[in-house]
Amino acid sequence: MKKTSFQKNARKFAGITMLVAASALISCKGKEANSEVAGQKVVRINFQTGGLCAAPVHVAMKMGLFDEELAAIGQKAEYVQVVEGGATLAEMIGSGKVDAGYGLYATQLQAMENGLPISYTSGIHVGCTKYYVKGDSPINSVKDLRGKKIGVPGLADSSVMNLKRKLMDEGIGVTAENNEVEFVAYASSDLAIALNNGAVDAIGAHDPVATKGEQAYGFKKILDTGTDEKFRNEYCCQQFVTHKLLKENPEGAAAVTRALQKASAFVQAEPRAAAQLQIENDLVGGDLDFNAALLEELNFIPSRSLGKRTFAAAARQLQSAGILKPTTDIEKFIAQGYIELFGVPDGYSYDKATKTYKEINGERTGFDF
Repeated sequence: MKKTSFQKNARKFAGITMLVAASALISCKGKEANSEVAGQKVVRINFQTGGLCAAPVHVAMKMGLFDEELAAIGQKAEYVQVVEGGATLAEMIGSGKVDAGYGLYATQLQAMENGLPISYTSGIHVGCTKYYVKGDSPINSVKDLRGKKIGVPGLADSSVMNLKRKLMDEGIGVTAENNEVEFVAYASSDLAIALNNGAVDAIGAHDPVATKGEQAYGFKKILDTGTDEKFRNEYCCQQFVTHKLLKENPEGAAAVTRALQKASAFVQAEPRAAAQLQIENDLVGGDLDFNAALLEELNFIPSRSLGKRTFAAAARQLQSAGILKPTTDIEKFIAQGYIELFGVPDGYSYDKATKTYKEINGERTGFDF
């Protein structure tokens, strides 16, 4: 596996990164020193079970990519599980229990505006959110949702943020002054039932819940972020690090970002192997063929530059919708919310024949399909 120039010149990069991070951070308040075990720095990484699109985190954990990248700089990884019904990821970040992780970036935008101390460092995968109506519904596209009730996993969830952006494009009001749709929160497992029973007119869900509901009830898909022209070149899930980690351990922040980029590249090249790893380690349930097919459908090509373009586009449009505050300096918010770490390439590719990773550099503006 190729060593990066960062690993060869760790001290040099550390000093430079500290200066970059210091200028980019907001709310860098840490009451405790960075976690250490017997003098060894520890990076605490969040993970969740049950979600197929968490495959890069699961791969990085179980294939030792986090351990390898951190061991190269004399550090180690610890894993902190986010449990549905327990403390949210934002709450765990705020209480200092998580240093780095991965998830639906749009879900955290309002929290970041209100001081959640994280910055994103790389896009990890595209497309895991789908929107459905009943098979016999007269609704055929997003433009038919005016005046409708939409079930979602949470009111701040990325499924809401993305749909609001799409509704704005169709001239449908989503602002407080002109709100022409209603969002209703349900547990993810209840969304398909709510739609089938007529409690809502449409739902937005993440895979595998989305596709399972479609197959079980014959729902009609009206939007898929993996194929839609607006979203097909935008990331839904991205890598983040806390401001505390950036301030106290920028080398660790870079190491976990590289590890997750590599894991994402592995999933892109080996979706079936990734699905099997998730099932064998009780990280995701279900059928191997079904899970592998869904992972193959998603785009797991990692990219920092395209991740930042995604973040910036969403932030600007959501501010114009009144979801982010009009008083927020949106360009400063973008600059602080998405940063470039020294020693981290734009992304990686994985060659399954040689089982090696190759750095990808240069700014990306989209994917070739």
